[in-house]
Amino acid sequence: MSLVAIVVVFILVQYWGSAESFHRDGWFRDWSTAVGQIEGAGLQVLARVVLPVLVLWVALGVLYKLSGFLYFLASIALLLYSLGRGNYSEWLAGYCEAYHRNDNEVATDYAARLGADVEVCDDWQTLHRQVLRRAGYLGFERWFVVIFWFVLLGPIGAVFYRLAALAKAESYSVESYSADMSQVKRLQARLCWLLEWPAVRLLGLSFALTGNFVGCINHWKTGLLDSEAPTEDILEHYIHGALNVNSSEITPENITEQEVEALVPLLSRSLILWFCVLALATLFSW
Repeated sequence: MSLVAIVVVFILVQYWGSAESFHRDGWFRDWSTAVGQIEGAGLQVLARVVLPVLVLWVALGVLYKLSGFLYFLASIALLLYSLGRGNYSEWLAGYCEAYHRNDNEVATDYAARLGADVEVCDDWQTLHRQVLRRAGYLGFERWFVVIFWFVLLGPIGAVFYRLAALAKAESYSVESYSADMSQVKRLQARLCWLLEWPAVRLLGLSFALTGNFVGCINHWKTGLLDSEAPTEDILEHYIHGALNVNSSEITPENITEQEVEALVPLLSRSLILWFCVLALATLFSW
């Protein structure tokens, strides 16, 4: 059933262009504000992220007993909700088009939408690196980590990750916070990092199989057991290795628009690989 739900969601997103109509996060912001008065960083994180997941788990258990078909429909809706926010494909395509027109202003605007730190970019190569790094991460958290936890734990796993990611993004948007809020911020970032840790390494192995194997597998081995590096750092190394189609290593100094444009096909090939593996696993489990 997991594979069918994932395929249905993939088809719907391709048809709609995005799942933005399912991304209603106002309730989570209100809930975060309500539990923000709880003393203790750990309790705040538990209340903000874990408690809604527990409530959802109970509700889905009741729904499953009532109707398997309704549970399946709810799984599709929850998976759509758990996908990454924003129109990622449009932003990246807009950036590439603006670069080809040499339109720095529009390219910078699209780079900012992708989350790039445009303030530190004073040339195209630096901007390309920022975009490659952020677009790679957004592609990862948009689909791959959500699918990973959906396959392992069902819709509960997918929603758990999305709430952790929303909590992390929300805490980083707070401009001023107390020492307790700082601890909450660190705990929420760590929770999101823990949920991403196995998925990003599986994606790195997928990059090795769908991109430059030798270039990527060396980076994959180096970062396999790293327990400190941020997900974006690990993923950036994997992308550099997978896109290294020449004998020379891709470095921040020679990243061009070709690497940025090659990112989406790399992610697409890896996603197809995951679908194929899931299909074979489903077939052999019958």
